[in-house]
Amino acid sequence: MSELRCITKRLLFCAALLIGARAEAQAPTGEAQVKAMFVYNFLKFVEWPTDATAGAKDPFVVLIIGDGATADATELFLESKTIGDRSLVVRRTQSDPSFTGVRAAFVVERDGKKLHRILDAATTAGVLTIGEGDDFATRGGVIGLLVENRKVRFDVDTSAAQSAGLRVSSKLLALTRNVRSSGDRAGSPR
Repeated sequence: MSELRCITKRLLFCAALLIGARAEAQAPTGEAQVKAMFVYNFLKFVEWPTDATAGAKDPFVVLIIGDGATADATELFLESKTIGDRSLVVRRTQSDPSFTGVRAAFVVERDGKKLHRILDAATTAGVLTIGEGDDFATRGGVIGLLVENRKVRFDVDTSAAQSAGLRVSSKLLALTRNVRSSGDRAGSPR
């Protein structure tokens, strides 16, 4: 890839995230839509380990666990998207998810014990976990979306990503509010 093309892609990504980050979160639907755009952009800037069983044209599966405005907006936003040459497929579940074939999960779960089980299973399966709240990335999730000063921001836990065998792009990390690299999970049951 030429240097100019690489710089152009980086600038477009930064602009998209910054525009989304500055979007006012006045109405829940608007906030949910902005978060859904963030979720999609995150998928483009994470590297997964090579899976010998997956073909280059197999669908990219995103699992949405739980309900809520952001879960609904994310499902709607992702349903016609692609990741590279791969079609994006969205699955939904309420509980006890199967991560077979799943590359990323948007998790809407507030119960600490359930969240801990979901995040542990996702880590074992090599799944990128994205959720809401300023404590999501401190409880074992990889990327936590939050609203700060009426702007959508995000935190990344690089230890959680590494535990799942994922590599988060330095381009994404440069835009992160907080990068955590601690293996400690705040508030998780032991």
